[in-house]
Amino acid sequence: MPADRPTPVSAPSGRRVLGALGLAFLAWLPLLLLRLVFPRAGPEPTVTFFEDLSVHVRFLLVIPLLVLAEGVIADRTRLVWATFHASGLIPEGQRARFDDALTRTVRLADAAVVQAILAGLAAAVIGTMIRSQASDAALRWFEEQGAGGVRVSRVGWWYVVASVMLAFLFLRVLWRYVLWCWLLFRTSRFDLRLVGTHPDRAGGLGFVNVGHAAFSMLPLAASCILAARTATEILQAGVPLTTYQLPLLTFLVLSLLLGMLPFPIFLPALARTKRKGLMEYGTLATRYVQDFERKWIHGGAPAEETLLGTGDIQSLADIGGSFERLARMKVTPLDRYTVIAYAVAAVAPLLPLALTVMPLEEIVKVLVRAIV
Repeated sequence: MPADRPTPVSAPSGRRVLGALGLAFLAWLPLLLLRLVFPRAGPEPTVTFFEDLSVHVRFLLVIPLLVLAEGVIADRTRLVWATFHASGLIPEGQRARFDDALTRTVRLADAAVVQAILAGLAAAVIGTMIRSQASDAALRWFEEQGAGGVRVSRVGWWYVVASVMLAFLFLRVLWRYVLWCWLLFRTSRFDLRLVGTHPDRAGGLGFVNVGHAAFSMLPLAASCILAARTATEILQAGVPLTTYQLPLLTFLVLSLLLGMLPFPIFLPALARTKRKGLMEYGTLATRYVQDFERKWIHGGAPAEETLLGTGDIQSLADIGGSFERLARMKVTPLDRYTVIAYAVAAVAPLLPLALTVMPLEEIVKVLVRAIV
């Protein structure tokens, strides 16, 4: 997708927002209507539809979040690839290859075959989960007791369809993340014109964070699902929060690793640029300092020339500043704001779970003591 200059990132359009909300209600509203129209027969479930926090969060919050995430991700990543062109990082002779790789990746993102595979995978995952739940002792609101045992009810079949839709949307965003990482890897194989003294301290690649931070909506969606499911088990089934300590900690670690996954890709090129820059600017600085001392320290300056008013001191400071910037140059474009984005996305939905084991007043006191 060639571009001469970056295009601005637009806010989600009203049409996309309405589409996201419409899809959410398409998943959730039939469940409510079916539950009201078809009263439950047989034994009451352990957790009713209205008590199941996870189903409301997944369909009313996570579905629109994933729909809006696709738009944000598309805008941000498009801006990043346009910036590769506008910044001159891609050598002129390699731009055709870069455009070809970008075009192929964009086509692969929305290929019909890929969408079919993702839909089939989503159906397989949800089907496996439903079967595993039917085999345990608990009776859920979307199940009913039949002659042959526990089976999915009429309400439950729409729940299955809506769950497959949610899983499909999640896998679509995950697939785009895989393609994003792959294209970053392909880009790192080009002879990028990196500059060690670039103000972003990442050789000129700092703008990659703009696109990568958008994918933090992926762990945010996953965290919402996990938090809602855990909260339902704690509040309705009485399962203690300590039971989920290891899974929650594992999820947080994996979310951070997911956020940092592509950035070692540029490590060889950035490390090579830093080494080369330190050698080149070190040589330049040595020559300049030698000439400066010979001229101003050892009396090499002409008698009529005075130090006052010359630019020699400023030039010496400029060279020193460039060398210090090189010394502080990172070997990854990753910045702390991107790490924070992924950390907050993964942690924020889980924080309300603390209310199940500690009153809000106590949590506030702990936070105040920690700050003060």
